[in-house]
Amino acid sequence: MKVLIIGNSPLPEENVNSRPAAGLRTFQLSSAIAKAFPHLVAKLITIAMPECYGEKPINENDSIQIDNIFIERKNISKSDRKILKKIRTEIDKFQPDAIVSVNTFPSYLTSQIKPNCAFWADLNGWIMSEAQAQAFKSGGNEYLGHYLNMEKSILRIADKFSTVSEHQKYAVTGELASLGRLNKESFGYQFTETIPNGTEELDSETKEIVKTNIHQLDKVKNKFKIFWLGGYNTWVDEATLFDGVESAMKKCNDLIYVSTGGKIEGLDNETFKRFKEKCEKSKFKDRFIFLGWVKSKEIPAIYKEVNVGLNIDINCYETIFGARNRINEMMKFGLPVITTEGSEIADKVETFQAGLKIKNGSPSDLRDAILEMHKKWGNNELEELGENGKKFILNECNYKKTCKPLTEWLKNPKKAPDCNVETKLNKYSNFVAAKKYLKENGVKKFFMKIWQKFFK
Repeated sequence: MKVLIIGNSPLPEENVNSRPAAGLRTFQLSSAIAKAFPHLVAKLITIAMPECYGEKPINENDSIQIDNIFIERKNISKSDRKILKKIRTEIDKFQPDAIVSVNTFPSYLTSQIKPNCAFWADLNGWIMSEAQAQAFKSGGNEYLGHYLNMEKSILRIADKFSTVSEHQKYAVTGELASLGRLNKESFGYQFTETIPNGTEELDSETKEIVKTNIHQLDKVKNKFKIFWLGGYNTWVDEATLFDGVESAMKKCNDLIYVSTGGKIEGLDNETFKRFKEKCEKSKFKDRFIFLGWVKSKEIPAIYKEVNVGLNIDINCYETIFGARNRINEMMKFGLPVITTEGSEIADKVETFQAGLKIKNGSPSDLRDAILEMHKKWGNNELEELGENGKKFILNECNYKKTCKPLTEWLKNPKKAPDCNVETKLNKYSNFVAAKKYLKENGVKKFFMKIWQKFFK
């Protein structure tokens, strides 16, 4: 059997300035497939995000290694005007028995090609809730139609879907119903599966630690450091984050805020800008350290220097339906976490005692949580929380366990039972239904139904 995987890059082992969620997700599913089927003929197409590579050239033809397995890889820039044509050419040449597309944009491109083989679409996050958060932060609804058209295209074509949370699974099922795909042909068929974010230790994280650009942390060696990892996205509550941290700094003289990342190019330029402006106006401005986007190989060194990780979300649909790679990564490195509630992974932090869960939109709760963690510093209590998180990641978030629904499907991938059925939900549906009711129940019951509906 031949399987074509279409996802995103950079992949986590590429030493670039950011490790985006889309690349982590692509590596998660690709690794699970390679390990489950070591003799499978597989090929990977990655859609490269140019903003992550900077001046580094994007190598179109290479391979990736997973354990001792090499997978041929085609890397195409997202900004390439011929991207759809190139993907179609690769599909025609490879002639896969199944396509697994990872993330919304690759799944959208695959749906535009309408492949003849079985098609699994991984919807890594509910794009409509993400679009709503973007609309709120940008102050306009202009992009909602664009995202809705992408979502509909995928939902109409794919045979199976995976989501990043159980909450999103039900949202997608509702969308499928609205498009008429919950019909008589698909009765009893499970369209959607949940694949939570997975993470495992990479070779680059266990080898020599690189720390060329984080010298700013040397001057705060013996301080209590709270840590923000990665981008400040549209669902980040920058006001609560700043107010809570500054309030904690008033009571804790050795508290330092450390941040990597920054604005999200092409998606959210304002959230980080607003947060940093607040920090620069604070009387504690010297206690906010911004490292910017650092190379992937430097991240393990930063984890060794900080004490507690942060994740502060707005109470919105994206928080409820989405996931948080930063929390998974923090726990993987044994870092205790303070997170706002709402996401499924936030519940895991509380359940597995890997940190503290607080209310959304409450700076005082964030302040108190930071001060509580500070009390645990130096007496092994933080280490215990960190170890609990590491155990959770090792046992529950490994690639094999999280991707089991996908690898089971790949043992015998098939088209959905309604793949050749077009269900029309339009203004004529009521007329067709009434005609069928008349035929099945007779004239008397038919007119009684009309009387009940319109005159009673």
